[in-house]
Amino acid sequence: MTVERLGVNGMTQEMMQFYDRKLLQVAQLDLVFMGYGVKRPIPARGGKSIQFRRFEKIDATVGSYTLTEGTMPTETQATVSQVAATISQYGAYSKISDVLETQAYDPVIAEFTEAYGRQMREVLDGTVRDALSAATTVQYADIAIQVGTSGTGAVGSGQYLTASELLEMKRTLRRNGARTVNGAYIFLHHPDNTKDLMEDPDIRDDLRYGDNQAIKNGAIARWMGIDFVETNNLRVRSSYGMSGADVYECIMMGEEFYGVTELSALSAKMIIHQRGSGGHLDPLEQYSTVGWKAALAITLLNNNFGGIIYCASSRSNSA
Repeated sequence: MTVERLGVNGMTQEMMQFYDRKLLQVAQLDLVFMGYGVKRPIPARGGKSIQFRRFEKIDATVGSYTLTEGTMPTETQATVSQVAATISQYGAYSKISDVLETQAYDPVIAEFTEAYGRQMREVLDGTVRDALSAATTVQYADIAIQVGTSGTGAVGSGQYLTASELLEMKRTLRRNGARTVNGAYIFLHHPDNTKDLMEDPDIRDDLRYGDNQAIKNGAIARWMGIDFVETNNLRVRSSYGMSGADVYECIMMGEEFYGVTELSALSAKMIIHQRGSGGHLDPLEQYSTVGWKAALAITLLNNNFGGIIYCASSRSNSA
């Protein structure tokens, strides 16, 4: 007796592959850089550039201000400095055909919207991150004196992020008069740097034997007045160090290190146009569009209030 079986003989066309309608997740970057800048939006009809102003500190030289009776002292001159930033626009979009939109198994409009939302956030955060590379307060790990693929003293193998490097940058910011953020300096670092830090006994033992419970939760949290923020979106210059080592741009900062400006009337948003909304540009209603648009400006407000530690990591000592 013949038994009809799925996918065999006359039943081959009944052998279908089940298709899970729940799409898999994609890798995402940690988005932190937008959150730490001074936010100053430009209002409608306010142009496309912004000027930050700073009333500079009047020096206080002890012993120089004794008054002589009946004699008018020389007046003190004050200084106001400015930092300007100009908005740039960013965006991307896709056209989706009517057939794809209506006949595809997945809800493509919704999936495109989610994907572009993720792209928008990563582009804006990365734009802020890259702008911080222009900081002039810099420190090189260990005995390094520069970055680059060649030359004496370039960052390279073994020159990792350590407790000593953190304390040195903190000292620099304190000497510069940088104010803390909620009682501590913010320190942005890569997961590769976290491994190196946790292998430094000066940090590991403090957390292990102290009152700080962060190590049990897989985080470093606060140490010596430094709040650690781990991000896989840190700028890593691939093979940029000695012998092809990757170079990490770890950032420590206090208040008002950099500013982030947007346009109030053109805030970052997703833009979806349905089929037929394009008028004469889409006379047969053949496609929809999904995309995003944003306006953004980034500027360093005070180089004394933040700095970069250039270092390598144990993950990538050489190419």
